[in-house]
Amino acid sequence: MDIKSAAPSNVKGRENNNTPTSEANASTQNKANNTSSAVNSSAKVSVSQLSRQMMNNSILAAQEEVSISAGDKSMALLYRAAIEAINQELAPTLGDNAIQKGVDSGVDYSPEATADRIVSFATNFFSIHQQQNKSMGLDEQVDSFMLKIGDAIDQGFKEASDILSGLKVLEGDIAAGVDKTYELIQQGLAQFKQDKLAKDESQSVTQAT
Repeated sequence: MDIKSAAPSNVKGRENNNTPTSEANASTQNKANNTSSAVNSSAKVSVSQLSRQMMNNSILAAQEEVSISAGDKSMALLYRAAIEAINQELAPTLGDNAIQKGVDSGVDYSPEATADRIVSFATNFFSIHQQQNKSMGLDEQVDSFMLKIGDAIDQGFKEASDILSGLKVLEGDIAAGVDKTYELIQQGLAQFKQDKLAKDESQSVTQAT
């Protein structure tokens, strides 16, 4: 009788003793699963999302430098936003590029100089675009490239203008400078397109003769 009564007691005791261990193991497993899930989630962050985060951080850094009395700082913000947007637009097809984040003191940020630098930076990638779209004719290559660049520049100007508007400085000379810069960029891109197509036409005529 004692043996029979003792046996269930021992089994019950063993079951009770095992319960904390099972709970501990389950807790450890849950933690491991959560960690694995977090890693997997982090790994799924796309390049475009990272690029967007970098761009936002860079623009915010430039925003801190903008003041009502510093027109050049406003143009520096505009330049940075445009360059960042161009990089983001081209990264999926042309790969990550060296983003020109630096805003050096003493740099000329007049509308003319800012527009020249943005156009020069953007059009430098055309040869890579051509290599990746060899099946296209030159007209198609130029048009598709201009569309990408144009959209990126518009996005950069919009973001910079929104920031300047939020700071209540998008008025007077600053607003005029932004508009002038945009106009000069459009002229520069149109000239780039014209030069590319004219050069191709000239080469075609030469080969025909």
